[in-house]
Amino acid sequence: MARHSARTREAARRLFLTGEVTSIAEIARRERVKPHTVAAWRKDEDWDGLRVKIDKRSAEMLVEKLATERVTLNTSHFKLWGVVVSQLFDSMQKDLPADRIRNLERVATILERAQKGQRLARGLSLDGQTEERIRMEGAAENRALVDAFVEAVKEHVPDPEAREKIRRAVLSHLPEEQEDEQDSA
Repeated sequence: MARHSARTREAARRLFLTGEVTSIAEIARRERVKPHTVAAWRKDEDWDGLRVKIDKRSAEMLVEKLATERVTLNTSHFKLWGVVVSQLFDSMQKDLPADRIRNLERVATILERAQKGQRLARGLSLDGQTEERIRMEGAAENRALVDAFVEAVKEHVPDPEAREKIRRAVLSHLPEEQEDEQDSA
């Protein structure tokens, strides 16, 4: 059996994990090794598990980035509305002309439209529903699907060992909080 360099193995792993190449045969061709060698590396190093971890971490980082952007956006909007309200109070206290209040109304309308546009552009809710609530509803829908799937497996798969393997396979692809809930059920 030919020995391959660590660089070849790393390059093959990188091609697989980045999704740049999807087939073992193509990775083998690019790295000039036999497909069964790449398949063995994939199994030995659990490339599939690594890819799942990478995908989960990427999703977590995206959620963190979106949350940070949302907080920044909300802070900015809060400050802008604070300026409008302070100008309104100032106008009311000094009994300034009505045209200044009309200008504030126009600014408020523009600010409201800009705020809606920014929220839409970032995929945020306009109806006041928070992203956390949307995620909670999505998680509840996922749990309902998992429950329906589990019931179907219980009903249609007579072999307890096969049912357990299916259960483990499904749970391995669920977010951790759902796994905990399913394990306790």
